[in-house]
Amino acid sequence: MAQIWQTFDVGQKHRMIAIFGLLAVAAFWGTSYGIAKETMLYTSVLLFLVIRFCLTLMLMLPLIIKQWRWQTYWQLAPTGVILSIIYLAETYGVYYTTASNAAFLISLFIIFTPLVDAFVNRHAIAFKELFAALIAICGVGLLVGENLTELQFNMGDGLILLAALCRAAFVVMTKKKMEKQQCEPLLATFIQSSVVTLVCIVLLFLVVPSEQYVLPNTINFWLYVSYLVVFCTLFAFYIQNYGVKHTNPTQVSFLLGLEPVFGGLFAHWWLGERFDSIQWIGAGLIVFAAMFISLKFSFRRRIKTSHVAEIEKPIG
Repeated sequence: MAQIWQTFDVGQKHRMIAIFGLLAVAAFWGTSYGIAKETMLYTSVLLFLVIRFCLTLMLMLPLIIKQWRWQTYWQLAPTGVILSIIYLAETYGVYYTTASNAAFLISLFIIFTPLVDAFVNRHAIAFKELFAALIAICGVGLLVGENLTELQFNMGDGLILLAALCRAAFVVMTKKKMEKQQCEPLLATFIQSSVVTLVCIVLLFLVVPSEQYVLPNTINFWLYVSYLVVFCTLFAFYIQNYGVKHTNPTQVSFLLGLEPVFGGLFAHWWLGERFDSIQWIGAGLIVFAAMFISLKFSFRRRIKTSHVAEIEKPIG
């Protein structure tokens, strides 16, 4: 194995590390729904989020302290508000629905993103994007219904759909803000996470009675939270940035689009959740629509890249 590895050049090694790293991120994110559902057995949703993000900020602070700029903070803070809605909707959604449903429904953000981008930046929506959205909607209908004649769409499913829509808005708005304000991705992540922490702390004081401000004393809770902080937040964001640097955004999107597959399998194994045949078809349609969007952009990029390569090829 070591001899095979030595045959690759530096660029190939970086790409392989990025690909396997992104697959790991998709797996970690897929498991996060089941782990979060287990974690909330020990505490309230808001206290769980406060603990998770306070730990995240503590670990990130030494890495960004020299990059801190208040101008950058105020520029990116609005995207942190959107991220707050995402985490609140996701976490409450997981609390009220199944982890497998959450994993598949959240992947709709890949479908929502080009639609939100078209609305915000005022350009036409491609026919293929509308086709993928239609397929995804059919998949959602089959996923949340027990059979073809009965639709059981609960509050948790609705919250996850809201989170997926906000994820799309988050991607579009963050891109616009980052174009105006040059900022390292790690600093942007810290700023956005700090806003989430602040929002959750304020809501905790407003909503949760003070006698419930008790930290869980069971080892399982802290193991689950540590897993979410280290693997599903810090590692995931670092590898995502690494992947964009050494592959391309389309490939990153495609690999991370496998998140619901890992999420469904993990919920099936860890929590014992079961899908009937109709729900598996619905889940498959959602994944197909997400992959269709990613592959479409990948195909176009390949054509453009090949054309440029032919033009720039040296003579002789």
